[in-house]
Amino acid sequence: MTHLNILVLVAVFCIRLFKFAYNTIWIPFRIQNHFKKQGVTGPGYRPIFGNMPEIRRLFEEAMSKPSPLHDGDHDVLPRVAPFYHKWSNIYGKPFLYWSGSQPRLAISDPDLIKEITMNTGGGSFDKTGFDPKGKILFGQGLIALFGQQWALHRRILNHPFRMERVKERWLPDIVAETCKMLEKWEERRAGRDEFEMEVFKQLHDLSADIISRTAFETFSEQGKQIFLLQEQQMQFFSLAVESLNIPGLREMWRLDKETNESIRALIRANNETREESSSFLSLLMGSDEEERLGEEEIV
Repeated sequence: MTHLNILVLVAVFCIRLFKFAYNTIWIPFRIQNHFKKQGVTGPGYRPIFGNMPEIRRLFEEAMSKPSPLHDGDHDVLPRVAPFYHKWSNIYGKPFLYWSGSQPRLAISDPDLIKEITMNTGGGSFDKTGFDPKGKILFGQGLIALFGQQWALHRRILNHPFRMERVKERWLPDIVAETCKMLEKWEERRAGRDEFEMEVFKQLHDLSADIISRTAFETFSEQGKQIFLLQEQQMQFFSLAVESLNIPGLREMWRLDKETNESIRALIRANNETREESSSFLSLLMGSDEEERLGEEEIV
């Protein structure tokens, strides 16, 4: 290897080292000082990892304790968002924390939240992009889109969610499913004045029934399977977020593929039946010719 090649390699290494130091040390500390001058502080920035190790530790600590609901305490914030509970008490609201070298500003003022959400997409603020795990879970739905593509999807989605349609077509199904659940509760009560029951699973099943019927109508049983697949994805997503869970990430990819194939099968079945339907899927597929969603967009 010639001296020139060695010099080139050293130069490339130095440039990359400088860029790494600039992005992971200089810029974060500059941002931290910028907010500090405005009175916004938070847990100090840690190079490369930010505050993520402490966030994981706080979650593990919170989950190791009994749920406060067992003692009748409805203050669940220390359990579901322990880092927010701790740091907002120490540093006030808002406060600044770090996801790796990316700054995160935690805010709670409703007016400020409204201003930010109304000024995304070309305004002063923009949506936060998804990391690979988020992309698997949320796909390319409305929440992930920007600009004209977002506007097109939003217009198409306005059609099935018109209030008169919801009241006429979907509300009776929602009421019917809810009444069936309440009738089962009455049977279990058996005339007693008081009784206890665990309602979480039943409300979960009610949600699955309602979503499946409104989204897929005659294919509601297949819809429930999609609901369960997405629920499994969420469980693996939580594992992958709380730790570097590579097996969880692999399972998310597998479940994502299975979910997409299941929805494509329902799209094909819906095309074959050609029945007049008010299901969410049918309304998406029957959108205006000039503003029609492709199969992947429907998925």
